[in-house]
Amino acid sequence: MNKDSATFFFNKDQAYIRFLIGVDDEVWPIDKFTKEIGVTPTEAYKTGDVYKRGARSLTRYATVWSIDTGDVFLRYEEEESKKIIESLIAPLKSKVDLINEYREKYNLVCIFFIHYKFFDAQTPGMRLHPSVISFANNVEAIIDVYIDNEKSLDTQSNF
Repeated sequence: MNKDSATFFFNKDQAYIRFLIGVDDEVWPIDKFTKEIGVTPTEAYKTGDVYKRGARSLTRYATVWSIDTGDVFLRYEEEESKKIIESLIAPLKSKVDLINEYREKYNLVCIFFIHYKFFDAQTPGMRLHPSVISFANNVEAIIDVYIDNEKSLDTQSNF
């Protein structure tokens, strides 16, 4: 398989991973947290903030600080899922005590959202490595995993 066909074939499968710290219906000092942790969030918002979705104006019901990978195209390299998550949590690993201090003081919840989107996969799946599990455990994070397996038009049945 040449490089162009490999890029076309493999770039269909994607991963998106988000780590968030937040709480519903409350406000906690995300600006102070950002300064102390030294990591710029991908997204941060407070309860009561107004945002647009299409033509509608909506109000946030949670205060959230989060970082994410954006959409990452999978190449099926060795330990790829570990590398993707590790790149996200690397700047936070030395900040576990700070995260826990805020988590306990403001009753915050830490959550990993892991979303894999496969196309025509026989057995879609992913692996969590001990270093990732250890970090999640140290900050008492919930891990939500979503795996979609989308069929191409060529392989879908008419039933």
